[in-house]
Amino acid sequence: MDSHLPSRFRVRGSFKGIVLLIAKPLAKAGLSPDSVTYISLLFAFFAFLSLPLTHSTLLYGILTFIAGLLDGVDGNIARLTNSASNSGGLTDSVIDKVSEMLILAAIAFEYTNSLLLSLPVSIWVLLAVFGWLMTSYTRARAQSLGVTDLDIGIGGRSERLLTLVIFSVFGLILWGLLIVTIMGLGTAAYRLYHYRLQLRRESTSN
Repeated sequence: MDSHLPSRFRVRGSFKGIVLLIAKPLAKAGLSPDSVTYISLLFAFFAFLSLPLTHSTLLYGILTFIAGLLDGVDGNIARLTNSASNSGGLTDSVIDKVSEMLILAAIAFEYTNSLLLSLPVSIWVLLAVFGWLMTSYTRARAQSLGVTDLDIGIGGRSERLLTLVIFSVFGLILWGLLIVTIMGLGTAAYRLYHYRLQLRRESTSN
């Protein structure tokens, strides 16, 4: 029997209420989904600047949380206003990746001369970037090949960002980096394994 970690273990559902609460007045005010997407990017950029400039992991965590929260708001506005589009989805996906890179780059800049488990923090950031990108790429590639059971694993974007936020708020940002690096790499590897199983089953059944 094949078992996998589906989306019911993900944290996105916990924030549906607050995301919708934010989305409704913004939609009524006429704000477009793309506008919120770019505002989310702006908060990610603020997070990028805040860490090396203020050295406050608390401020960094708060700004990162807002950026992540707004990423869910734009999709809700699109649904509320019936304005969802492929171009908007593409923009959202690209901006998500840019935001993630900014959020991780801030740690590299702030802790340039620091070590984590005897390795330079910059190496951990590079590993995190690799894991985060591969998590998204494996899903996108599997979808293009016809895989339908895509939303698996417990190290999705929302989980990684929330983990980093929590550790940052409590001043343990480097340990947060370690954990989200493992989450990203582990989820990418798990998704590759699971997607390959699906594709093999489909090829043998045809």
